[in-house]
Amino acid sequence: MVKGQNPKTKVSVALFGELTIEVNGVVVSGPLSRSKKLKNMAQYLIMHQNRPVPHGELYATFWPDEGSANPRGALKTLMHRLRTALVQGGAPEELTFITVGQGAYQWNPALDTTCDFVEFEKAFHRLQEEDCGGEERMRLLEQACALYRGRLSDETELWMVSPTVYFHGCYLKLVGELCERLRQEQRADEAADLCRDALRFDELDEGLNRELILALTACGRNQEAMQQYNRVTELYYSELGVQVSDELRALYRKIAAAEETTDMNIDSVRDRLQEKEGTTGAFVCEFGIFQDIYRIEERVLARYGGRIFLGLLTVTNAYMETPEQKVLNRAMDQVLSVVRKSLRQCDIVSRFSPSQYVVLLPTVTYETGEMVMERIRKTFRREFPKSPVMLSCKLRPLRPQDGERIME
Repeated sequence: MVKGQNPKTKVSVALFGELTIEVNGVVVSGPLSRSKKLKNMAQYLIMHQNRPVPHGELYATFWPDEGSANPRGALKTLMHRLRTALVQGGAPEELTFITVGQGAYQWNPALDTTCDFVEFEKAFHRLQEEDCGGEERMRLLEQACALYRGRLSDETELWMVSPTVYFHGCYLKLVGELCERLRQEQRADEAADLCRDALRFDELDEGLNRELILALTACGRNQEAMQQYNRVTELYYSELGVQVSDELRALYRKIAAAEETTDMNIDSVRDRLQEKEGTTGAFVCEFGIFQDIYRIEERVLARYGGRIFLGLLTVTNAYMETPEQKVLNRAMDQVLSVVRKSLRQCDIVSRFSPSQYVVLLPTVTYETGEMVMERIRKTFRREFPKSPVMLSCKLRPLRPQDGERIME
């Protein structure tokens, strides 16, 4: 019998989320966390456990730029430290985790080892086969999604990037299918929980956010769905500096429309539409709602006349460029706080782009609108004198007239 092959010894390895090595249910990998190189070497051998890994490959991977005068000695020392660390973690001294071959090391193939990424990949490949359906398909989807507990440990290592991207892409695909099937089986609550778990690993993935919004809607939790949309919209602005897709915005509008229910009592309809008492400052809304209000106001002006002005507030640095994301996020929050206080309750404001707000100013003259814009600019500078950004304002009437002045 090969050393380390004990029929009673079961080794379990997890690489998703955090490296964990267990022997008969006891975690023995704790000491590896003290050394990044030890941890990475263990992961490398485990991920390539189906073959002996040549010394030269390990030199190139772990000492690419160090120019060690004795790379063979450095590798031998690291392997000794790895074995010692596992024993210190509680592994039996006689258990051989790593075998030595002709110019190569290998994770002991004689060990009864179960790996989360291996089981995940088996399930994923089986799910790609045409004859995988029914209860088996549902079981494999749930099994694979449960195995994935986050991106591969230490994904920043160059050799780890490709498998990390591969497994994460597979996971997102499986979550999307499982969520859809759960919704079809009237298990939308489970789909929502699955999405929330997945978003812990990738909160910016639009597909996951869309699935969560759909699941919440299927549960009748429309208000939560709309709150999730608002949250991801802000995340996209603050983290990526972009808007969410037209598809996601269309889904939001569909949910918002579904919130309108039939009610024969006009008093209860009025009560539902009224704002809560104590609301002050400008009305802040999502850009899709702003567009609807804008178009309604255009029609009113075309029919009855009047004056409404559109304002555009833009945040830039001293070179008239978009500031870096961290500075921009803080400045946009500051500008919004100023705008809320500087405008009336009948004024409307929305975020137009990562660095811009738009405002609608009903029932004002050009001169009054110009004063409002200037007040916002001065208030911002007064309240945030150390801010490194500049705030520029432009003003336009919704329906221009001959000789109309404009504010730049």
